[in-house]
Order: sequence, then C-alpha cells, then structure tokens
Amino acid sequence: MSTTILQIEKARKNFYAPAFNIIVSNNNVLRDLHLEVTSVTVDDLLEGADRFSFVINNAFDISKREFLDAGGKTLPEFLEFGSPVEIYMGYGDKSRLDLMITGIITEISTNFPSTGLPQITVSGYDHSYCLTKGTQSKNWENKKDSDVVREIARDYNLTATVDDTQVVFPKIERSQESAAQFVGKLAQRNGFEFFVTQKELVFRKPANDKRGLIELEWGRGLVSFNPEIKLSEQVAEVEVYGWNIQTKEQIVGHARSGDEPGRDPNRKSGAERLQKVCKADAATLRVREPVFSQQEADQRARAILTRRAEGFVGGRGESFGIPELRANTNVALGGLGKFFNTTFYVHQTTHTVSSNGYRTTFEVKDTTI
Repeated sequence: MSTTILQIEKARKNFYAPAFNIIVSNNNVLRDLHLEVTSVTVDDLLEGADRFSFVINNAFDISKREFLDAGGKTLPEFLEFGSPVEIYMGYGDKSRLDLMITGIITEISTNFPSTGLPQITVSGYDHSYCLTKGTQSKNWENKKDSDVVREIARDYNLTATVDDTQVVFPKIERSQESAAQFVGKLAQRNGFEFFVTQKELVFRKPANDKRGLIELEWGRGLVSFNPEIKLSEQVAEVEVYGWNIQTKEQIVGHARSGDEPGRDPNRKSGAERLQKVCKADAATLRVREPVFSQQEADQRARAILTRRAEGFVGGRGESFGIPELRANTNVALGGLGKFFNTTFYVHQTTHTVSSNGYRTTFEVKDTTI
C-alpha cells in the first residue's frame, strides 16, 4: 500500500524542524561532543557504494592555534579513517529520526581561510567500501553465480540476501578484479541488482515491478521533475550466440519485446516503440557470448535486453526531505499529465539537511511509458 504526500506530511510534522543526528565511534557528535555541524548529505545509490559527508563549523580554537577537542583527542585525530559512522535524518524529535546510512570515514578535508575559522568536511562510504579495494583471481567449478556471491558476502562479514540465479556454470572465473567489480559483473550478466545496505549485501532481480511506495504530486511534495525518454539505445530483440562443446552445435538465446522487467501493462516499452520506427531485423541486437547451454544463453539475452530497456525512461526530481524516498524503491508521480503520471523506479537519491532545510533529490528509470 502506497503512502500519499498528505500522510507523509502528517507523519513528518508538516516538514517543519528538519533534524539530523551523527554518531561517530559511538559518540553523538551534536549532543556529546557539542560540535557545530552546518550540513549533512547522504547519497543512496542502486549501483555503487552509498556515500555521506558532513561539515563541522568553527572547528578551530584560534587562541590555542589547535583544533577543538573531541573525546580527549583533537578533531582530526578523533575522526580517524575507518571510524564507524551512523547518520540519521528526519523532523522534530532527534530520538525518532530515520537511519539513513552506516559506514566508515574515508576522507577528511579542511581549509585555513584568510578570514573566519577552519571548517572540517568529513566524508565516507557504506560498508561496501572494502569490496572496492584490491584485486584477485579465483575460479569456481560447477557453481551458480548466486552461490559465489554468498561466499563473497561471508568473506567480507556481510549478511547476504541473494536471489537464486539457477544456471550452473562449469567454471566461474574472477580475473584480477575487486570484489565489487566481480559481483557487479555477475549482476549484469543476470540482469540483477547489487548493492549493500547497512551490513547486508543484496543481489537480486530488479524490484521495479512493485507498486509506488510513495505518491508525490507536482506542486504538493514534488518540487520539480525533469523526465527524459530516449529511443537511441533500445532494441526490439536480443539474440545471444554460443556453442555447445558437447553436442558441437550452435546455441541461440532469445529475448524480445515483452520480456522487460517492471512493465506497466497499460504502457509501451522502448522495444515496442522501436518496432514502429525500424523493421524487425534492423532492431535486433545479435551478440556472441561464451555461453554453454540454452538456459544460460536465454538468461544472458534477457539480461542484455533488461539493461537496454532500463535506459528508455529516466528523470531527475526534487522533493521535500523524505527519508522514505530511497534507491531501490518505487515512487508514483502525479500532476504531470497523463503521459508522465506513472510509477518510476528510484535508482539514486541525495538527502541534504542544511541551513536551507531538508531536501531530497532523486533519479528514476523505467522500462515503459
């Protein structure tokens, strides 16, 4: 059941009194350390590591020519790399804010201006950060991609939420890749999503077939929206060619219009609209892939079609600060005319609380319009 902007407004105290909390190494930055934080930003991405940053104002004691004390250390010493961070956002009572991200500090910067006191900007990533570091090679035999992803999650002390990929491969190869690059590659060839939230690694089919979790209307919650529809990368059909080494026969995998995930049955996909522009043969993408079974070839074809189809409809929007509006959720937009009044899949959000209030910007995608 979706939530309307009126329900959100009521629950969020009419969007008055934006608030945030920052916990660093179990210390409340505002309450315990009494630091002045002027802005907080959280970037929530469907593809890639989530990020955070916050700015500490008046961080320097000019009389002592030293940074402020924090927990018995100077600020730069306290904000050491790898320190755990939790950031909460919302409205009103600071004890009832939403947890937006947990992660670690990876960057600290400051400046000593000609006038005024230095600020410190603290930045970091979620718990997928270590998956991006280092490269290695490894092989698995007679395994599914989902089996391998579960193993990698365990290696990085992450819980795993993994959909079964079904296809058993004679060999799965990781060749001088970081864990993030490798799992991302497996996600792409299955048409899956891969992201880390809190300390959970998620590897699953796209969730863009769900109803809108949040309903926003232009002029009522939705401040602005800029949609874009592009036919340029669309294909009507995908054929994947491989070779069965046992039977010595060619394998052809197929995916075509109608196989796109997250379809609105009352709207048309890029593939369907392309068929009205180009004849069928010209709109067919044929690729050669190292596939060894019909099941694998068909799955690879669907994954390629999915990736193309997801680029058909895009858009950028801005709303009042809404903690519930996150990547990998669906938002129903209204007040935009019949053509654009539909449910979109959110793949990136940026939540910012500053002196200008609390705002959420977001990017969406869809396979039909």
